[in-house]
Amino acid sequence: MTKEELKQIKLFLMDMDGTVYLGPQKIAGAFEALETLRRNGRKVCFLTNNSSRSQDQYVEHLRRYDFVADQSEVYTSSLATCGYLNKHHKGAKVYALATPCVREEMRRQGVNVIEGEPTERTDYPDVVVVAFDTTLTYDRLYAACRYINAGATYIATHPDNFCPALECNMPDMGGFIAIIQKTLDKLPDVIVGKPYHPMAEAVGEKFGLKPNEIAMVGDRLYTDVRFGVDNGFAGILVLTGETTREMLAESTVRPTLVLDTFADILPMLDLA
Repeated sequence: MTKEELKQIKLFLMDMDGTVYLGPQKIAGAFEALETLRRNGRKVCFLTNNSSRSQDQYVEHLRRYDFVADQSEVYTSSLATCGYLNKHHKGAKVYALATPCVREEMRRQGVNVIEGEPTERTDYPDVVVVAFDTTLTYDRLYAACRYINAGATYIATHPDNFCPALECNMPDMGGFIAIIQKTLDKLPDVIVGKPYHPMAEAVGEKFGLKPNEIAMVGDRLYTDVRFGVDNGFAGILVLTGETTREMLAESTVRPTLVLDTFADILPMLDLA
C-alpha cells in the first residue's frame, strides 16, 4: 500500500482486543494514534463482532482505557444484524438467542423481538438470530433449534470461534453454530459480521464512504483482515494480538499493510 493510497483513507475501522488493548492493558501508543487521527480529520469506528454487549456498554468499556468514544464510533455485529433485519425482514417475528441487553437494543432498533418461547407452531417466529449469548440456557438453545427446524430463517451475528479472555479463550459463535449444525445438519442462512458482506454493506451505508476510503485494522487474519480485503477496503494487520509473522507467512489472506503496532500508522501519514 502506497503512502498516497493510505492518505485517501477517511475511516479507520478498529478491532479492539489485540489491536488497541490486550485484556486490561492498553497497547502502547494505539489510543494516542487514534486521537491524532481524529484531530487530523479522520473518522474512527470500533467495529466488533462481539455481540454480547450493547453499543452503550462498549462506549463505557472504552472509558476504562481513558478513551472517550461517542455512539457513532462504536458499531457491533448485533447492530449490523438489526440493519439487515430491518432491510430484509421488516416486521418479522424474531427470536433472539442473545443477552438481555442486546435483545433490548434490538427492540430499540425497531426489530420485532418476541417475548417468551412460543410452543404453538402458529406462533413460532419467522427469524431466529443467534448472537454471542453469555447468558445462554439449554432451554433457550433448544427453543432456537425448534424454530429453525420448523423453517425459521437462521441468522448468525458473526462466525468467531472464540473470544479472547485472560485465563483461556471463551467459546464464541463458532461453537453455537457447530451445536446447531450437529443437531439439525443446518448452517446459518446468513452470517452478518466480519468478514462477511452484510457488515461491510452496513458500514458503507452508515458512513457514506467509498470502499477505497475505508480501512479495517485488526489482529486477526481470518476476520479483520479478510473483511477488509474481501470487501474492497484496506485490510491492515497489526502484530500486537493473535497473529504472528509465522502465521502470516502460512496464511492465504494477504493484508494490504502489516504494522508491528497501530502507532506505526502515524509516520506513514506524516502525522508522527
